[in-house]
Amino acid sequence: MDNHTDHIDKIVDFLVGGASEDQVKDLEMWLAESDDNKEVYRDVVKSYYQVNNHANWDKLNVFAAKKNIESKLQRKKKIPFWSIAASVVMILGVGLTLLFTDFSKEEQLAQVETIEAGQRGAELILSNGESLELNEAQKWLKEKNGSILKVDSVKGIIYDTKAAKSDQLIYNTIRVSRGQEYNIQLADGTRVWLNADSELRFPVEFVGKNRKVFLKGEGYFDVADDKNKQFVVNAFGQDVKVYGTEFNINAYNESLIKTVLVEGSLGVSMKSFDLEEKMIPGEMFMANCKNGNTSKQKVDVYPYIAWKDGNFLFRNERLEDIMQRLERWYQIRVFFADHESKEQLLVGDMKRYDSIDKLLYFIQKGTNVQFDVNGDVIVVKSK
Repeated sequence: MDNHTDHIDKIVDFLVGGASEDQVKDLEMWLAESDDNKEVYRDVVKSYYQVNNHANWDKLNVFAAKKNIESKLQRKKKIPFWSIAASVVMILGVGLTLLFTDFSKEEQLAQVETIEAGQRGAELILSNGESLELNEAQKWLKEKNGSILKVDSVKGIIYDTKAAKSDQLIYNTIRVSRGQEYNIQLADGTRVWLNADSELRFPVEFVGKNRKVFLKGEGYFDVADDKNKQFVVNAFGQDVKVYGTEFNINAYNESLIKTVLVEGSLGVSMKSFDLEEKMIPGEMFMANCKNGNTSKQKVDVYPYIAWKDGNFLFRNERLEDIMQRLERWYQIRVFFADHESKEQLLVGDMKRYDSIDKLLYFIQKGTNVQFDVNGDVIVVKSK
């Protein structure tokens, strides 16, 4: 183990985001030298995530983690963990894919065809009912109040209301289908990222006392500051009142709406209670809009917003919940053959833009489930 101590330090530095380019190159060369080095690397990654599973991602004590890892390796404890797929292949890149030569054609899941990841795209519905498919091509549109809509290949839709001539509320709706994602900049400068299978209804120009939009699905909001006009997001009757902030709302299900505050401050209200529940950064507010039940807790916010940065990040998440997310993004249909497979808890980190076969492969290798894939239908069952 002494011969590997220096490289263990570099591996952990890399996993916490502190490795330099030279350290990464050194790791690549070291991994290519022997199978023993590859085995040490696998064990370090597995042990690191076991440590990280019990600590906040941003507050992990690197020195303590290294000592813990070395101790675990010396005791030769093997921890089954599928998340090494993402933490290695998806971040380090091609140079370290040699770690997974066992991911060969013979061992991949049998599939009729590759299920590809989602992509950028949406449908815009104008105030007159006209529907437009949004793609990478730039275009300029004009609403009936004179507002200009620019479809930008990077920033999505940008609204310019300088030429607007009406004080009447005019609404547009953007629909993001399964297998898509899109972003938009509203008239006040607020930026919104929409996840797959989501919809946002919003005024072309914010007139009146507030700035209110209506969300179905999942959206990340970076709200422009305007002390004279409060920003409000409505989802199934729940109002999130914003005071200049960044936050994520997951509102696919009326029975469970999750609001996570990244920075700033929020106030959440529902029809079932008069009081406004205030939130501080690092909190998640959960609401059932059917029965009025609510709860609030401290969380590590990044797993809830990682999708905006192109990642899947799971922290002790049920396989049934994970597969629901994959259904929306990969446009698949998932069926569970038994209850036990739904309750598998997983930790992992993977890029959203890879095909689904690698993700399913490593889940299957590290758990007690297997996948039967037939076109866009996936059946999950216990081994």
